[in-house]
Amino acid sequence: MRTALLDPSQGYYASANADDQGRDVLGARGDFITSPEISQVFGELLAVYFVARWQAVGSPEQMRLVEFGPGKGTLLADMIRTFARFPILNSLKTIHLVETSEGLMRLQLRAIEEALKAAGKKIAMPPSDPAVPAPPLKDNEVSVEYFPLVDAVPVKPDQWTALVGHEFFDALPIHIFEKTIKGFREVLVDVKRETVYRSASSNSPETTQQAGQSGVTTIKVSDLRRNKTTSSSPGSASGTATSAGPPEFQYVLSPTETPWTKLLASSNPRFKSLQPGQRVEISPESWATARKIGELVAGKKAKVPEESRKLMGRKAEEEREEADAGESLGGAGLIVDYGDEKAFGGSFRAFKSHAVVSPLQAPGQADLTANVDFAYLKNALATTTARSLGPMFQSHFLATLGLAPRVEALVKAAGDSGSGTGSGRAKEIESSAKRLVDPTGMGAQYKVLGIEGGAGQEVWPFDFEEQLRASAKPYKKEEEK
Repeated sequence: MRTALLDPSQGYYASANADDQGRDVLGARGDFITSPEISQVFGELLAVYFVARWQAVGSPEQMRLVEFGPGKGTLLADMIRTFARFPILNSLKTIHLVETSEGLMRLQLRAIEEALKAAGKKIAMPPSDPAVPAPPLKDNEVSVEYFPLVDAVPVKPDQWTALVGHEFFDALPIHIFEKTIKGFREVLVDVKRETVYRSASSNSPETTQQAGQSGVTTIKVSDLRRNKTTSSSPGSASGTATSAGPPEFQYVLSPTETPWTKLLASSNPRFKSLQPGQRVEISPESWATARKIGELVAGKKAKVPEESRKLMGRKAEEEREEADAGESLGGAGLIVDYGDEKAFGGSFRAFKSHAVVSPLQAPGQADLTANVDFAYLKNALATTTARSLGPMFQSHFLATLGLAPRVEALVKAAGDSGSGTGSGRAKEIESSAKRLVDPTGMGAQYKVLGIEGGAGQEVWPFDFEEQLRASAKPYKKEEEK
C-alpha cells in the first residue's frame, strides 16, 4: 500500500500533478474530492476553531501552522485568509508541511503565497546555502518548511501549534487479518500466476495450473508495463509463464502467523470476540502518527512506556527527562477523516475517477484508502500529555462553529455582486455547504477528533457533544413563504 501510493517514480501521490504527467488526483478532474475543494467555508470554520483556542490560552506571540498531506493547499489558503481577519496572523511565524509529491508542493506554495500576499505578508526565502543559518524573520514574513515524514517534524515548545490532519490517516498503510479456526492469519497480496506446462513425450494439450501461494514472486517495474505474450516453445520440457499485459493480483492468507499477526491481532483483547471468517484492519503507522501528533500539539516528547524502559536503558531515561523538562506553549489539533470509534474489517478500497474500484486494479494509478479507527488514535494520544476530544460528526462540528450564518453571508454577497451569475453562484454556495453536512453523506461519514495541548478546561464544541447530538442540525435553508 505504501509503495503503490508513495513510490518516487510509480506511486500515486508521488507522481501527482507532475509536469510530465499532468495527472490531477483532487477535484472534478481527479479521482476524488475533499471538503476544502467543495466549499471555502470548511477551511474558514477550522480556522475559527483555532482562533478561539489561541485566544483561550492568552494569544501567544509565537505560533506555527502544521498540516499533514496538504493536497493542493486549498485548506491552508482558506485558513490563512481567515487568520488575516484576526490578530492571530501576526503571531504566525512558521508553516510546517508533510508532503512527498513535488507536483503538489508547487501547488501548495502557490496557494500559500497568494493567501499571504493578500494579507500583506510573504514567504521568507531560505538561504541558498543550507549550511548558513536563516536570518531572523521580518514582521511581514512567514517561514515555510517541508518534511518527507511525520517523524521529521520537530516538537516546538516555544511556539503554539495549530495542527491539521485532513484525510491523511485514511491513506496510511494497513494490515488486514482474518480469524480462522487456527487463529489469526494475515491477508497478503500475491500474483495470479498461470503457468503452462507441455509434456516432452506427448502431444497432449497445454494445461494451465494456478501456482497458488507457493514460492516467492518478484515483480519488476518492467513487469507492470509488459504487453507482450511469452510462452514455452513447442516440445520444451519445461514450462514458462504466459502473460498478456501487467500481472493480476489476488488476496491470499499467510499459512502461519506472521510477526505482525502476533503483535497486532493475536495479542490484542479488542479482537478476541471475532469469529472465523471475520477480518480486521489495523494500521500501526496510524498509531505512531497519532502519538507524534500528541507530542507536537503538547509541545513535549511523550514518555517512554514502562514496559519499554528496561529494553531502551539510558536512552529511555534521557527521553523521560526531556519529556518532563521545561514549559510549553502547547497547541490544538484537528483530525478530520471518514471512519468511526471502532475497528473495521472490510473498508479497504480504491478510488479512480470518483468511482470505487478494486485496490488490486492498476496499482499506482488509483487512491488507496481505508476507514479510520478513531478509538485506536485516541489510544495512541493517551500515551502523550495531550488530550483527545471527541470524535464528533462533521455536521455537528461545522454547524456549531457557525456554518449557517457564514453561508448566508456568502449567499447575500453573491446576490449583491450585481453580476448576471449571482443567482447561480448563490445556489452553488448553498448546495456545497449542504454537502458538507449531509446526514446521509459527508456530515455523518466524516468525524472530527480534537487534540488539546493543555488539560482541565472545557473546549467548545467537543466537551458539549452530548447536548449537541440532540440540538445541532445540519444547515438547511428556510423555505420561502
